[in-house]
Amino acid sequence: MVTLFLALVCAQVLLLAPATATTAPATATATPATATVAPAAGTPVVRLPRPTGVLPVATTAVHVVDQSRVDPWAPSPRLRELMVQLWYPTWTTRGARAEYADVEVTRSLEAALGAPRDSLRVITPNAVRDGAAVPVRLPLVLFSHGYAGSRATGTALAEDLASHGYLVAAVDHTYEAAAVRFPDGRVIYHGLPPEDDIAAAIRVRADDLSTVLTELLRRRLVDPRRVAAVGHSAGGATAFEAARTDRRIHAALNLDGGLTSPVAPVPVPALLLTGAWHFDSWTEWASVQRSWGRHLAVNTMGHYSFTDAPYYVEPGNLRALPADVFAELFGTVSPTRAVELQRTYVRAFVDRWLRGVPTAVFDREVARYPEVEIR
Repeated sequence: MVTLFLALVCAQVLLLAPATATTAPATATATPATATVAPAAGTPVVRLPRPTGVLPVATTAVHVVDQSRVDPWAPSPRLRELMVQLWYPTWTTRGARAEYADVEVTRSLEAALGAPRDSLRVITPNAVRDGAAVPVRLPLVLFSHGYAGSRATGTALAEDLASHGYLVAAVDHTYEAAAVRFPDGRVIYHGLPPEDDIAAAIRVRADDLSTVLTELLRRRLVDPRRVAAVGHSAGGATAFEAARTDRRIHAALNLDGGLTSPVAPVPVPALLLTGAWHFDSWTEWASVQRSWGRHLAVNTMGHYSFTDAPYYVEPGNLRALPADVFAELFGTVSPTRAVELQRTYVRAFVDRWLRGVPTAVFDREVARYPEVEIR
């Protein structure tokens, strides 16, 4: 429980300091399959909601090494290494279904939440593993997880975007993520950065997104005119920072990510989508933002409602948490509604700014979503 509260607190005290994006070449390799721990016999699976688009979805993991950076968190000098999960449209639904995450990841998340060991192994995504990608350059959504989170925790959102023709690249921020398994079998668990240096973490994270963008452009997988950064909590602050430091990013979306002064404007269209609470720093951001910007607040959402975590509640027995803690983390919204809201507003945002699809959902209330307030 201590880890859980630290994660929540740190999410709300993020400093957005200037950073320099890296554009140096990176190398990448595919990741071999790893051993899995299956749910106990007879345990019902928890299937994430089906994507709403018409395209089948596949996913694969990619290992990226940035040849230009020494990892600032590594105990001894070594190049910055990242694991990246890609979701993308494919031609077929045939093939093995992907697992939700490595067992080291689910066990780390379980420990942070106080959930039973291997209870999250029942979480089941929709994408097929390592399916063939459609041979076109796609609009890209870079995704950054929350403090001590994982690239897996935005799977329901990523699958949906891919089903509508996006490439989604979710980055594990090494040493800060819950756990990261590399192709050679190494597993690096969450341990850094120190709590008093979150600003440095945001700079490193923003550079991570730029590294991955460089690699995907090198592979000719991305339409360079259509790139957005999205993130949850510390990842939301990262999305804003990456858009400030890397001109190749054309839009940024922050899902319930706290900010602290001095708050800088984002030079591209930027959306802040949060729970019902309010922080002065969000008002400060609104006052300095000069490009298109909106703040939408959802009065039923908790901090983790903007991830897959609502689907952890039943298998993880998380309703046993104190009522006030549960409400802070998961709100009052059902898992199905939480995912619907995430998907609807994130896709409307990226469709608007990467594809030019008009929408009014950011400028007036929508009868179908009365819980969303435009601030």
